[in-house]
Amino acid sequence: MSLTRQVKQELARVGETLACCSSWELNALLLRNGFYTIRHNAHILSIAVDDIAVARRLFNLLRQAGVASPAIARQQEKRLKRSRFLVQVQGREQIDALLIYLDLKEVGHHLSLPRRLAAVPRRTCCRKAFLRGVFMAGGTISISGRSGYHLELKCNSLEEAQFDQKIFETFNLRPLIRRRDGSLFLYFKNAESVADYLRIIGAGNTLLQLESLRVVKSMRNQVNRLVNFETANLEKVVASSHQQLDTIEQVDRMIGLANLSPALREAALIRRLHPESSLKELGEMLDPPVSKSGMNHRFRQLEKILGKAGFAKHKQKSCQSNH
Repeated sequence: MSLTRQVKQELARVGETLACCSSWELNALLLRNGFYTIRHNAHILSIAVDDIAVARRLFNLLRQAGVASPAIARQQEKRLKRSRFLVQVQGREQIDALLIYLDLKEVGHHLSLPRRLAAVPRRTCCRKAFLRGVFMAGGTISISGRSGYHLELKCNSLEEAQFDQKIFETFNLRPLIRRRDGSLFLYFKNAESVADYLRIIGAGNTLLQLESLRVVKSMRNQVNRLVNFETANLEKVVASSHQQLDTIEQVDRMIGLANLSPALREAALIRRLHPESSLKELGEMLDPPVSKSGMNHRFRQLEKILGKAGFAKHKQKSCQSNH
């Protein structure tokens, strides 16, 4: 099951709400996905959704709004190879009564289906219900390893997107507007904003799952960073150790370790015994202990001695060849 479908099915199971909240949730679904048709003098108001659980939720919302006998019809979209569900209200009088109940039409006015609301819901619970309906009508959510969280809400017009933004701003959320393939969307890419939105609309179980995934992902990233850091340090220690051992061998061949000062001889011998250890670890093995910088200084002194010995040997060979 996709994450989007999981959220919609959870929202469809939200417990009974107040009549005012139910009407705002129904408003969101109707304004986005509703269309009005007249065939052979039969008046039909249809609301299209892509999940059977949402269709059942919509059915119950219509019953709560006073519709006597809503119907659910299934359609197969051949182009997209998926099903969609039409929840329908039939009869001009029923449709007229529903639109009046939802404050989408005034009594006596010509029957038509509006596309936007005039005012933001005053009550917090109603705004939450409206935003729940917005996601069920056209929301998608996904998580990818590359871009993280992504939540989109499809809108029919710029006015509709801006109206939704006003409602989101009452919860300190600020989705951005984008246009893609001729369609408008509100979208969040910030994990905290996505989590806040899911919390507001009542998708608590999915939110817990996402938070768990986010914690696991964060821990995995932290472990990877630590492993990479330790690996880089280990490679550095190994490379440094090889260079120091090579220096020690050459110094031993040229002048002999016995001819070194006690401190340098001690450093050379402890490195030979522990080629895998870091400078800090080597220093802690000595008595008295020597700091990391102190050990580093000793090995630099060995490199200088090697350089001088090599120069002296080269000079000696030059003199012999001249004679």
